[in-house]
Amino acid sequence: MQDPSRPATGYPAPPYNHPNAAQYPYAAPPPYYQPPPPPRPYASRSFFRAFFATMICLAVIFAVILVITWLVLRPSLPHFTLASLSLSNFSASNQSLSGTWRLSFNVRNGNRKMSVTYNALRSSIFYHSNYIAESELAPFKQDTKSETPLNVTFSAANAYFESGAVKDLNGDRTRGSVPFDVQILASTSFRSGSWRFRTRILKIVCRKVVVGILSNSTSGELVGLPGECQVWT
Repeated sequence: MQDPSRPATGYPAPPYNHPNAAQYPYAAPPPYYQPPPPPRPYASRSFFRAFFATMICLAVIFAVILVITWLVLRPSLPHFTLASLSLSNFSASNQSLSGTWRLSFNVRNGNRKMSVTYNALRSSIFYHSNYIAESELAPFKQDTKSETPLNVTFSAANAYFESGAVKDLNGDRTRGSVPFDVQILASTSFRSGSWRFRTRILKIVCRKVVVGILSNSTSGELVGLPGECQVWT
């Protein structure tokens, strides 16, 4: 008779059921799971590209409009002509210089379609690049195809002047004439109707303005015909 304590042979073993198997109905995720990368911001890049392209197009269009307007109006620089100059109470000795210079300019605006406004003017007078005096002028406006007189007065009373420059100046006086240089700086703006162009600084220079004055005299006048001054920006 077979021993009941020995396992029966010839039958399959019953399946092994883990006591916690019912708590894991799904497979476990992989140990190193990484989420997919976020989508690239193609929409933002497209917006900025379109924005910059629009700004460039607008800038080009605005520049073309300005160039066309400039060519149509064809603004030209005004003309400055020194009409007269008189010198009084003049003296130069040691290292000092005194005198009063009165100048008269004729300013002409040759533009047919543009007026010129002179917002600020400052003028200076020199002797061979040696500064003598300066003067501020009142603002004024010029209409198209018009001329305006401009008067300038320089005054120096015992102003310091280098001894070498005084010697050269008195040497010119013995020869009967003294050359001076006059400079004007003007902040100007051109306007045609509602169009106003940017402010420009004009530099007007009248070189070697010769004044006839003798060594024993304290007054003098402009020598020669009125001269055209150089004007540039």
